[in-house]
Amino acid sequence: MQQRVVIATAMANDPDIIIADEPTTALDVTVQAQVLEALKTAQERTNAALVVITHDLGVMAGIADEIMIMYAGKPVEFAPTEELFYNPRMPYTVGLLASLPRLDTDASEPLRPIPGSPPSVVNLPSGCPFRLRCPLARPRCAEEEPELRPVGGSRHLAACHFSEELEGRGEEIFAPVAHDTEVVG
Repeated sequence: MQQRVVIATAMANDPDIIIADEPTTALDVTVQAQVLEALKTAQERTNAALVVITHDLGVMAGIADEIMIMYAGKPVEFAPTEELFYNPRMPYTVGLLASLPRLDTDASEPLRPIPGSPPSVVNLPSGCPFRLRCPLARPRCAEEEPELRPVGGSRHLAACHFSEELEGRGEEIFAPVAHDTEVVG
């Protein structure tokens, strides 16, 4: 109810942009759907841009036209939603997608977690901030932080020196872990 009141209040001001920070956190699926529908209605009635900040990629798959993935406080991938989900070009994005349980696979298929822990944003490592967790990391990654640059000849941007190597490789770059194994990090 609080989310809907805040959305209605935002609409009353006829905004040019609506920013929703974790709008569906801690909500059950039914209420999540209602809040997302309210945001969609607010966007349509005000003709505002809608920016959703969330950790829930499933929510974004259903509402976003484009998605920006961030790591260590920096954008690392930006693409139209469908392209990002079907052809991620940044190892961190690949890892995020590979670590999600999926309904379209065999339940016995192992999960693929991202190894290690995120770095402290106060003391980032040199080069690429994801390199200590990245299965594609090479010496260049420690020397030079990659720029967010076009990949694949489209509106797709990725901050990885080796984005081209991810074409069609998907989640296999992360090792599977059995369901009964506890993953830390």
